[in-house]
Amino acid sequence: MKIAVIGGIGSGKSKVISILSQFGERVCDCDEIYKQVCEMPEYIRSIDENFHTVKDGAIDKKALAATVFSDREKLSLLNSLAHPYVFKELERIYRQEDGVLFAEVSAFDNSMKEYFDTVIFVRSEKSTRIERVKNRDGKKEDYILSVMAGQLSDEEMERLSAFVIVNDGDEQALESQIEWILQWLQK
Repeated sequence: MKIAVIGGIGSGKSKVISILSQFGERVCDCDEIYKQVCEMPEYIRSIDENFHTVKDGAIDKKALAATVFSDREKLSLLNSLAHPYVFKELERIYRQEDGVLFAEVSAFDNSMKEYFDTVIFVRSEKSTRIERVKNRDGKKEDYILSVMAGQLSDEEMERLSAFVIVNDGDEQALESQIEWILQWLQK
């Protein structure tokens, strides 16, 4: 079973994945897979052709982010170029071992729902998310808000999800919610 763990920037997806790993579950991070994809010559060519954000043979990730996070159509195009590569690697990881694989997915969109067997949405208050990203990455609020604007809304993500984890409390509350989901999945 392939399970996507989704949520907006700063919602706590990585924390949920970390706890799942501590509980002995298989996990992976689609951002890490995407970093590998960004090294592939054919992908670099497609980014250059569509976004013109390649410098000295490498993708200028800041320029690409600035281009796609301000325009949902461009973000959708980027996802359509990246997802086949990411899904191929996810499938390889999944096939290494039977069972459940939880995948942290930062750039989740409607087209990805069909690939996963179920979806867990990590929800957190917008103000909390902004503070987390400021503290974690040192980013300014206007940048964080532009990233949020390019992502699916909380309502859209919740509608696509079978489970919702509310990450506005302490770690024990988060662990309890994760344990409940794991118990439900074993039924």
